[in-house]
Amino acid sequence: MTGDATAPKIAVSWRVVVVAWATDAVAILPGFMTAGLAVQIRDDIDLSLAGLGVSLGLFFASAAVVSVPMGALVERWGWSKSLRLAASLAGACLLGVGWLAQSATSLNVLFVTAGVAVALAHPAANLAIARCVPPGRHGLFFGLKHAAVPTSTLLGGLAVPAIALTVGWRWAFFGSASLALAVALAVPRGEARHGVNPVPASNQTGRNRTSTELRLLVILAIAVGLGIAGIDALASFIVSYSVDIGIAEGTAGLVLAAGSVIGIVTRVVAGWLIDRTRDSDLTAVAFMLLAGAIGVVALNLGAKPGLFLGGLVAFAAGWGWSGLFTFAVVKDNPGAPAAATSITQAGKLVGAAAGPAAFGLMADKLSYGVAWWATTAALAAAALMMLYVKGQRSAVSARPQPTQAGPHE
Repeated sequence: MTGDATAPKIAVSWRVVVVAWATDAVAILPGFMTAGLAVQIRDDIDLSLAGLGVSLGLFFASAAVVSVPMGALVERWGWSKSLRLAASLAGACLLGVGWLAQSATSLNVLFVTAGVAVALAHPAANLAIARCVPPGRHGLFFGLKHAAVPTSTLLGGLAVPAIALTVGWRWAFFGSASLALAVALAVPRGEARHGVNPVPASNQTGRNRTSTELRLLVILAIAVGLGIAGIDALASFIVSYSVDIGIAEGTAGLVLAAGSVIGIVTRVVAGWLIDRTRDSDLTAVAFMLLAGAIGVVALNLGAKPGLFLGGLVAFAAGWGWSGLFTFAVVKDNPGAPAAATSITQAGKLVGAAAGPAAFGLMADKLSYGVAWWATTAALAAAALMMLYVKGQRSAVSARPQPTQAGPHE
């Protein structure tokens, strides 16, 4: 059977896609499981609210610090070994929290280790999708991949009534550790049997180079950090803000739930549309960030009606762009997708750690209004930086290329 005959028939390697998604989800579970079970954990190990914030901050900070070297290791090891190691490390940390966490100090040590699993899981999952999904379907599957984080949030929430309030919070971590181990065991071996996209010739020497200039990747890292900081602040404080302006607690919770669902759907639909249009630059990401900023303005100035309409727009647009962003970075860096996304991921993790903390400080010391304006500014600045990088990339692509070019930086 010839390659020409089989090429149009190539299908998605679903086993790889599922384990990549599952690894992404279990890697982030230590943080979200702890946040969901915070009340029960604090009562048991005498963990204050401030201590909980420090622990979660260390989790994201650890991931941010090692993100770039983990991306380089993923390029060297391949997605199979990297996914297996990430899921195993996450499982060990989840087991450690359930078994060994007796104080804030022991929890922090485990969370620093858990951050390494996050830093390894994200670029490994990106590489797996880049290599094992046909390019014409990358948008959809990167959108699905980015639904892993909301899924972890959902699991953390469900663990409260199902496990923590029945048999104890530690059993929720034991169950999560078992899930992570099952994911590690499910990672397929033999990458060549599952890949549909060949490794570029420039990669076969082991010197994996990104196509996008390092300075532009750093700008993208800052931009994605600002965007994630803004939208994570929205998700963290919209309930308390809603109650503050007179909305019932139950209704405020429904606003968050509806926004989360809309954000997930937007990620998937946006990816599907990008696949159909074949236009995968950063323009769509920038406009979604701007739409998210407009939504935040509406919820800030529009009282209760503005909260409902603006909040849903902010969630749809502000949460919907992350899959498109990863898709664009991977498309621009086919030779080293894990290395490129590990750089931008570092900014994302810093934003995830700093955004809610900065918003809470401004809301507490100044006002919610000031905090929402800062969120708007962060989303708008991220959009402008995306457009700048897009313009720089387009200018480079338009230049005449020499016949004997050196390796891309």
